[in-house]
Amino acid sequence: MAKLKQPTLDALINLLEDEDTQVSTLAMEQLLHHQEAEHLVAEFQEAANPVLRSRIHQLSNILNLRRMRSDLIQQVERGAMSVWDGLVQINYQYNPRMNPVTITEMLEDLLTRLPQDLNTVRLTSFLRSEGFTYTGEDILGADLYLVEDMLVQRMGAPILLSVLARYLGRQRGWNATMVLFKGKHCLLDARGHLVEPAESWRITRLPRHDHLHPCGNQEVWLTVLSQLFLSAMMEGRLQAIQRVGSILTTLCGGEFQRLPFPLGS
Repeated sequence: MAKLKQPTLDALINLLEDEDTQVSTLAMEQLLHHQEAEHLVAEFQEAANPVLRSRIHQLSNILNLRRMRSDLIQQVERGAMSVWDGLVQINYQYNPRMNPVTITEMLEDLLTRLPQDLNTVRLTSFLRSEGFTYTGEDILGADLYLVEDMLVQRMGAPILLSVLARYLGRQRGWNATMVLFKGKHCLLDARGHLVEPAESWRITRLPRHDHLHPCGNQEVWLTVLSQLFLSAMMEGRLQAIQRVGSILTTLCGGEFQRLPFPLGS
């Protein structure tokens, strides 16, 4: 990593104070490529100049998102992250205003009402009574693939509803496998009952399972990342495109920068 000479660094700091946001943005882009950025945040985060202080906080937020993104990718590649925690981190990359504490509190609230002696029927009845559903409308809406929005609005894509059901079930000793059935994500319990979140949590007994496709954690993450990437593209959310796209391309063995213009460099 290249090292900036002090005069150049001082010049970029001065440009961060410029009232023209285009000028300050260009300066910030230059600083993000160099190792001095971390030291700069520590040195100027309490700067007397309010404009500089604000820009330094922006720089700090970008660096923090990068660190968390790198950590997410490393943990996924090591198999050291649960599918739920991975979705929470993906949610944060798409929407940095997300509050992880709020997600934890909403989950804990659900668990206080979840029956102790749990089985498939009781779990699906509970989720139905809590209003968790999928309408099939606006299938590319980002909120259907963000765990915080799902918990607040009680609406999500079948893949997120399946992950939520399995997460809650495991807290009571209930286990299931996530599968694809007729193009939609479902759960298959230990007794061979299929749970379909997209069909009002319908439970059916399948005579054969050879037409089901089991879904691993990485397949879940890649599916959600792909949907969020498409949503960001449709909404023109450039920063979300870059953050989500860089995770998606890295996990697929590629590089975001090598995507064709205007996505890559």
